[in-house]
Amino acid sequence: MSTVPVSDVLAWSKAVLVEAGLQPVDARWVAESLVFADLRGVNTHGVMRLPTYVARIRAGGIARQHSITVEADLGALVLLDGGAGAGASIGVHSADLAVERARTHGIGAVITKNANHFGACSFYTNRIADAGMLGIVACNTESVMCAPFGGAPVLGTNPIAVAVPIPASQRPQVDMATTTTSQGRLLMAEQAGESIPTGWAVDAWGEPTTSASEGLRGALLPAGGPKGFGLAFAIDALLALAGANVSTKVYALGGDPSKAQRLGHLAIAIRADGAQSLEDYRTEISGLVASIHASSVGLNVPAALAPGEPEVARELTAGGRIALSPHVAAELAALALSAGVALPSSMVDLPVPPPLAHLER
Repeated sequence: MSTVPVSDVLAWSKAVLVEAGLQPVDARWVAESLVFADLRGVNTHGVMRLPTYVARIRAGGIARQHSITVEADLGALVLLDGGAGAGASIGVHSADLAVERARTHGIGAVITKNANHFGACSFYTNRIADAGMLGIVACNTESVMCAPFGGAPVLGTNPIAVAVPIPASQRPQVDMATTTTSQGRLLMAEQAGESIPTGWAVDAWGEPTTSASEGLRGALLPAGGPKGFGLAFAIDALLALAGANVSTKVYALGGDPSKAQRLGHLAIAIRADGAQSLEDYRTEISGLVASIHASSVGLNVPAALAPGEPEVARELTAGGRIALSPHVAAELAALALSAGVALPSSMVDLPVPPPLAHLER
């Protein structure tokens, strides 16, 4: 893995997205969401997704110009149509609107249909938490998860994230797929020619597999068996309230790039100062985190950590740089040529593996 300055990747990614046809404000949110994930070590949702996004913009699956329209305004609940625009731009709009409604009603819930892939859910929950509220964000995807004990895919990875309004450097947060792992982890393993652990996926016949390629042709397994499957189903049911496609009707991110995915986004903001002051709430949560840390002291076990602490620590120690694998570097080099947007000098000499192969998933 080679590391490059965030500022270079961010500026170059924005330029490529604008060249592809996105409006500058949409390009900004897409680029920032991707770099956010890479900074936290969640490379499955980082700039490895940029070539796929660009292909979808060029083909029309992500609308170059779009308007977000209100389908229903019920005060604390707003239902939107995302106009098939860039997922990150829709996600930021939804999170900000949820915060706005929560200031008035104590809670704000925004459900959006006709949206596209928006990267890491925590990019949006952190935005809500920065506004002093508890944030909950979820979305759905095309069917890649089978029911417990194996079978054909019927639900998406349907991730969900929660962030509490604690200062960002100490913020506990959850960001998880409802599958045992994300589809991106299988893509990265396939790129690197690596096997996957048993329990991540089944092949097309419903049999356990350690092959990333076979797992991608088969199905991912739900996290916690029936529990993850049930949570993924619940997310589909929530998103359907706005008329969003359920998983079985969502177009695949790596499928026909001319077709909008028409998936759903959910953003909820909840004020933390209802029963107590925000500072009292923060003290309570900080005490809970301290109890988690203390639970492993004196034991011959790894240090106990609160949810999200490894990712926050990685971001704080990244030194303003993100890591790119040779395969991702090769993808970005090819994208630079096709877009006519030169790579910054910090990315020009990154090692790339021959032969160059673009993944279409």
